[in-house]
Amino acid sequence: MFLASSEDSESASEVDAASEEAMIAEALANPLSYLWLLFTQNDTIVTDGDALDDLGEDPQVQNTTLVQPVISLQLTESWKTVFRPVIPINSFRTIDNVNLAAGNPGEVTGVDLERETGLGDIVLWTAFSNQYEPPYIWGFGPTVMLPTATDEQLGTGKFSAGPMALAFSITDKWILGAIAQHWRSFAGEDSINVDTTVGRVEVDRPDVNLTDIQPVIRYRLTNKTSIGMAPNWRYDWEDDQLSLPIGIGADTLVKFGPLPVKVGLEGYYYVESDDDFGPKWQIRLLFIPVVPAPEWSREPIF
Repeated sequence: MFLASSEDSESASEVDAASEEAMIAEALANPLSYLWLLFTQNDTIVTDGDALDDLGEDPQVQNTTLVQPVISLQLTESWKTVFRPVIPINSFRTIDNVNLAAGNPGEVTGVDLERETGLGDIVLWTAFSNQYEPPYIWGFGPTVMLPTATDEQLGTGKFSAGPMALAFSITDKWILGAIAQHWRSFAGEDSINVDTTVGRVEVDRPDVNLTDIQPVIRYRLTNKTSIGMAPNWRYDWEDDQLSLPIGIGADTLVKFGPLPVKVGLEGYYYVESDDDFGPKWQIRLLFIPVVPAPEWSREPIF
């Protein structure tokens, strides 16, 4: 029997740390993994269109920070669920009391643009799956959009719900898949009043009938670093309007002290968007700390 040298101990610790990082990086590639995450995303978007031209305004810079806690729970031996609330903090320079992204501001005159910052509409989606181990995973469930915006122009003013689904192929070199959601409003505000220089004008609030598809295409340079894109493609069925960004970015796993964090940067150009008021360019920053998941979350509840 013999004692390991201090160099051997340090070497073993380094191997254990590298192995742990590799396992975390592999789990981060899987949206249905056991990890708990504090997924944080910041989107800076340059918007332009005929509505701004009519108002004599330059292109506008809008900003949204999405805080998305990701919570995984093992329901049974075969089934698990991933619960993901999406909490938006919006900062929009917009017409007072009008959501430019959803309304028709070209018909509103005598108004000024004002910046509003606050909570937007919270989205809650839940995926259920009995196929959550790579290389092929899938899940499905409900998605709900709540009218939680602190200012009327920062949200839709509607209660909306619909289905969601995801499917991925995850290999040593590629992460390919998509997350799809659809919302249809069933209750909420029908109209709002707008203060203008010619008095108060009543503006209809459009219904929500919106499809969001997030394709994910990533090539893995190493087990911790990848390049690719994960834009949000949206189709508004009320206005027959497609929003289609294309771009590229990179992400990697780093350590902030003992905390593993995935960081990334992506850039997008909108090849299709609303001519009246639509996004043209987008910069996305990702900061995703891995939160220690409690042991009970990996044990079957039922």
